[in-house]
Amino acid sequence: MLKKLSSLEEGMAGLLFIAGVFVSLYGVFTRYILNMPQAWVTEIFEFLIVWSIFLGFGIALKENRHISVEILFDRLSYKAKMIINCISNCIGAGFAFFLMFTSIKLVTLTRVQGTETVDVGIPIWITLLVLPISMGLLGLYFIRKAYRSAKGDKKELTGEVEELYEEIEQQNRENHNKGVSL
Repeated sequence: MLKKLSSLEEGMAGLLFIAGVFVSLYGVFTRYILNMPQAWVTEIFEFLIVWSIFLGFGIALKENRHISVEILFDRLSYKAKMIINCISNCIGAGFAFFLMFTSIKLVTLTRVQGTETVDVGIPIWITLLVLPISMGLLGLYFIRKAYRSAKGDKKELTGEVEELYEEIEQQNRENHNKGVSL
């Protein structure tokens, strides 16, 4: 089920981003070529891009493509990495779920208030739905990473790049022992 959710998330983020790019190009075309700027373009573009970025948070975390400072972490023992990674991912999950629940309150409040966007008239609560959705997904990915860390998953603790490097080094050693050079 998580794979289907992940595929849906990636597809939606990509689709929203591409739609945002097309809306932006349309806005540039109407403003500078036709000299007839459209007021709604900026509003729709911002919503599409923000939604794609917020959905991308979980994707970046899941694929370890987020910014991290590893100068100290790399010097720790394997056991210490397990503990620190598990704790930090649990803290991340707690924060993401806190944001999810508070954003649900925000969505509910704006729905009751009935506020709408200026140019298009989209209800604000619809534009804010990305907050609980993306933070819920982010929380799930943090929990998954914490579980993998507690389990001792090497990819989770050393990163995929380091593991690929080790595999290449192992292959080079095996090829060298066989007399094959690359």
